[in-house]
Amino acid sequence: MKDLNEARQFGSYINKLRKKRGFRLDQASEGLCTEQMLSFLENGKRAAPKLLQDALLERLGVGAEDYEYYLHYKEYDRWEARQRILHCITYELAERAVQLLEQYRITYITEDEEGDLNVSVRLEKQFYFSMLAQIRRCEGADRAELYSILEKAVRLTVPMLWCKPLKEMSLSIKELNLILEAEQYRESGGEQGHYQEVIVYIESVGLDGVGMAKIYPKAVYFLCRYLSGSGSGKRIQEEVAGRSSENTDLLICCNRAVECLRDNSRMYYLWELLDIRERLLKRIEEELSQKGETKKAETLEPMRRENKEWMKTLESVYAEYGVPKETFSYTCLYVEKGAACISDVIRIRRNMLGMSREELCEGICDVKTLRRLENRKTVSRREIVEELFERLGLSRELTRTELETEKPEARQLMEKLRTCINDHRMEEAEEMYARIKELVSMKKRCNRQTLMQVHIILRNWRGDLSDAECYREICIALELTIPYKAFLKEGEKYLTYEEQSCIQNMMQRMDKTSSEFLTCMRRFEELYQPFEMNLLIGTVSSIYELIMEFVGSEWGNLGIYDKADKVSGIIVKECLCFRRLHSISAGLYDRWWNYAERKQRGIPTDKILNGEEELTKCLILSTLDKQKHYEPFYQKKLESARKKQL
Repeated sequence: MKDLNEARQFGSYINKLRKKRGFRLDQASEGLCTEQMLSFLENGKRAAPKLLQDALLERLGVGAEDYEYYLHYKEYDRWEARQRILHCITYELAERAVQLLEQYRITYITEDEEGDLNVSVRLEKQFYFSMLAQIRRCEGADRAELYSILEKAVRLTVPMLWCKPLKEMSLSIKELNLILEAEQYRESGGEQGHYQEVIVYIESVGLDGVGMAKIYPKAVYFLCRYLSGSGSGKRIQEEVAGRSSENTDLLICCNRAVECLRDNSRMYYLWELLDIRERLLKRIEEELSQKGETKKAETLEPMRRENKEWMKTLESVYAEYGVPKETFSYTCLYVEKGAACISDVIRIRRNMLGMSREELCEGICDVKTLRRLENRKTVSRREIVEELFERLGLSRELTRTELETEKPEARQLMEKLRTCINDHRMEEAEEMYARIKELVSMKKRCNRQTLMQVHIILRNWRGDLSDAECYREICIALELTIPYKAFLKEGEKYLTYEEQSCIQNMMQRMDKTSSEFLTCMRRFEELYQPFEMNLLIGTVSSIYELIMEFVGSEWGNLGIYDKADKVSGIIVKECLCFRRLHSISAGLYDRWWNYAERKQRGIPTDKILNGEEELTKCLILSTLDKQKHYEPFYQKKLESARKKQL
């Protein structure tokens, strides 16, 4: 049972979110819990079970991918079981997915005396039916069966679907996705008005960028496909041919969806939208030419050329890595990132710090309790876990982002700040940093660590700190929570995202030939090896890409090309499978660079890469991803490769 303080903190947070989004109690709670229960949750009089907590946050627009979740071992086992199912569906391992899903049903979906009145039971069932539909689709189920499964899944939490306007409801991205999935299998491919209503709802509820990217392009694609007849088997494409205004409206819709994906480095239904856009552009050009408006038709040619380049490049990369270009699953919506088992974290962290059980539990609990907790034999009271975490340099919050705050705007600003730093927009980053400092408590250690590191990096980029000074100051920030030497030692590791970021930023300012640098490289490899072996990279993808893209690139610089290729291969394949765009161009570039170095040194390789083709892909993908600070780099490399071929 979560303690009262945690319940109050969570309740205050969702209350502020709900009011900011303009939802009434009955709208936010409908299909999940009673209005009275939500009121109790917001007032801190009741604690929400995790499934309900997640569902409420999702309905209120919180779908951030940088959360860290600390779960007791039973809840962690359930989380891990879900992630394995998602992995198998994503990688089209249908037979294994069937086995895992059935085992999940037997283990976690148990009817109790309340039956479907129990929110946790309904949410578990919704997950089960959602996964079952994807598996049955792969196995060739007909439209009627798929519609039945998906409609059942939707109505577990949206019982009044189509009985009243969507604008009167509060819906999560997962619920909107299930509504769209069910609609496409409805007789005749659904209703145009339903697709349009979903799009209007998404545009009006104020989702953040990533949230929009996860659902808006899909809704637009489904509508465009419905209207153009593509894939429905019930209409023909000529049905809308010749209607210039409708084609133009569809093109505007497609353009908006593509830009939404580009702005957020995602590829959900990207290839499909580009394909539809190509056909729409062709139709509009033909219509304009028939009317004698040749100059207007010619203005569309650059967009068609760019569109074809993007499609061709995506098709090439998808084919090379054996990933379907079509978005056939929606598992990415269900991947819960950043989860860790409380028992494992305490055991690993204690050993990292060289503490005995007696030292750790003194004044908190007895040694027997700690031993049982570390060995996954008991679920300790929350206050005990909080005290142990604090002594281990961890936050007391068991569901957290990099900032501890009840203010939604502070968390949103932090996401924007990270984007500004990644895009090298330093003036904007400075403004964001100043605003965040005014909103969060600097008494909390993790807040100090996060904002100290941001401030240090900004000062380094301004030239106020040398690299050596930057290294030392980031080390001070790191050691607010853990000694640097604890990371350098051999053995199991648990580090927060912020601690990993600190070390990676220190590494960028180290002597790359030093033993310290090589030790850091190996420790990060060891840290992520269990995720690679257990097929759980997708659950840590954001931080994995940040850390291991750097590590892999440095292995290449050191001439250890096989290691470097392995890392870049994992990153590119995961990005393609989970429709993440940002790191693909870097992964392809690293692979090409390693190949070119091998060739120059006379090292045999079983792969032949054309430098001009590979660098062109990198340039096109960086343009697609709006990586303006990388485009000149790839352009320069491409020009150099062309000169060498002359």
